Amino acid sequence: MAVKVAFMQLSDCWGCHQSLLNTHLGLLPVLPALEIVYWPAVVDFKHDSLKAREDGSILVGFVEGSIRTKEDHENVELMRQKCLLIIAFGTCSCYGNVHGLANQWNKDDLVRRKFSEVESIADGSGGEPTQHMPGFKEKIVNVDEVVKVDAYISGCPPKPEGIVSAVAFLLGQKPFPMNDLSFCNDCSIKNDCLLDKGKLCFGSITSIGCSLKCTSNGNPCVGCFGPAATVDSRADKLNSMSKNLASISSGDKKNLYEFLTLFLNIPLMAGFDLAGDILKQVKKSGSPSTPLANLPPSTEEIAGNLMAFLRDNKDFIDISNVCDTCPRIIGSKSTMTRVKRDYEGLPNMNDCLIEQGYICMGPVTKAGCGGMCIKVNAPCSGCFGQTKWGVNQAERFADTVLKQFNVSLSKNDLLAQIKDPIGTFEKFTLASRKGGV
Repeated sequence: MAVKVAFMQLSDCWGCHQSLLNTHLGLLPVLPALEIVYWPAVVDFKHDSLKAREDGSILVGFVEGSIRTKEDHENVELMRQKCLLIIAFGTCSCYGNVHGLANQWNKDDLVRRKFSEVESIADGSGGEPTQHMPGFKEKIVNVDEVVKVDAYISGCPPKPEGIVSAVAFLLGQKPFPMNDLSFCNDCSIKNDCLLDKGKLCFGSITSIGCSLKCTSNGNPCVGCFGPAATVDSRADKLNSMSKNLASISSGDKKNLYEFLTLFLNIPLMAGFDLAGDILKQVKKSGSPSTPLANLPPSTEEIAGNLMAFLRDNKDFIDISNVCDTCPRIIGSKSTMTRVKRDYEGLPNMNDCLIEQGYICMGPVTKAGCGGMCIKVNAPCSGCFGQTKWGVNQAERFADTVLKQFNVSLSKNDLLAQIKDPIGTFEKFTLASRKGGV
């Protein structure tokens, strides 16, 4: 029996739906299992048809956009009423996105500027429209400030594979097959194994098939491709290490977080964040309520050891940032001596953009995009959301880059050269300043 899904647009650009369509053949594994009952961006569904449906009759509702108008507010409540699960789809619905910057001004000033004072109105004929208008809310908010959200797919727009992973997971499918062989069979440094150097590397229990091959750059495998059906002999070494984590390093701390996505069979780098994911359950209550995947015994024992450690050391649950997937060289010959605007000069493709003088939000932005902007020589602007909430993001960025990168500026000089701190450091998340996913 096909699963009913619905898509709703609020105040947005509809780019998230374009990203979904860009999955092309990637949709084939999930489309036969779906019955799309509402998707006005693609098919001429009428709004009344959604209202007429029985409450809770739709399994999954994708909500794109932030809540700017009274109509947006009504529509997101309607989706919550009709759908059993709500997915905040894209950065607008997760965090408010760029138009959340409007929260710096009151609504009346914004309306007056937009419809009366803007330079394109030359004859004095402006004025707020009154016919067929949905009515503006006082402030822009993201979806979870109005209704309960079950999962988040951030990104502006989200990566197509992240969308498919979310749908596949909610349908009970695995985003990646459980291959017979482990990653160790394809590792280029297996004769110089990271486990022998005391680093937590999960390649021995992770499925083969990864093209990124973190180990080729000297970084441990963190299990993005899910569990292997047959573990490598090196799993014994990993199991032994997982029982003695008292002296764990800060680098391995991040690996623990990433590895535990194996339990949910969700590829970490897809940018799919389940509101009730296993790490949040452990952090909140000390134990997971989510059923575990059907793992090989060795993998289950290793994961259980890590879970027990995290239960007693909750501060070790951390979030990866974009820099973790960036191939550029940190500590290169370049050093930031002044802050450059994006249009100044042409950065080289090898050195860290921060060390070349550009404001790149990678160190303080959640991983999940695969560094798409950086790969085309543009700095990360932070659309996947912050790695830490409830702090001054400008101060946090400055503290991070001064500690980790070649920067010859003082903290005060660095921040003084940034013309628009809020537009730079909270460009996508100002509407979510009180918290985040």
